[in-house]
Amino acid sequence: MKIKRGDFGYIKAKKKKSLTGVLCMAGIGLAIFLAGLFLNKMSNRNIFTVIAVLFALPGAKFLVAYIVTFPYQSVSRERYNRAEEALPEKMALYTDLVITSPEKVMNLDFVAVGNRQVLGLVSEKEKELAYIRSYLTKGVQNWGSGYKVKIMDSEKLFLNELARVELCEADEEEEKTVKSYVTSLIV
Repeated sequence: MKIKRGDFGYIKAKKKKSLTGVLCMAGIGLAIFLAGLFLNKMSNRNIFTVIAVLFALPGAKFLVAYIVTFPYQSVSRERYNRAEEALPEKMALYTDLVITSPEKVMNLDFVAVGNRQVLGLVSEKEKELAYIRSYLTKGVQNWGSGYKVKIMDSEKLFLNELARVELCEADEEEEKTVKSYVTSLIV
């Protein structure tokens, strides 16, 4: 079963996939380079060298993804279950969010989207609450009108906020677009 962006355990799966990708690309590139050396009388001036060097590009992409996600951990099953139980009707819960902006890498444990609201809980290590709120608000406003963005640093406050969400009519297409935007931010 493939774990998608925002699913429980995404950070752990992303780290594993990225590290595997780095090792595979390095191994394949090295094998092609060595094959070229042996086939061309130990000369590295051949097409095999060029092909081997090209394997460094996807390897670097995997390495960057691993480096970005390395400091962060997936949320525990217990915390995820608590958030899922508190989730109101017509809201989607995303977890294990590592988001990058031009200036920062941000980590949110949970984001709930629906009923014209985006509610987020930052990880304990995250200190840039105002920046995250501002960054998400600007982005959400581009894709949906009238959405309230609230980012909290306390799990208790986050769960209380979920309990207070009132059902409201929202354009399904707009809501789908906002949800898609949120998941597109995840590394």
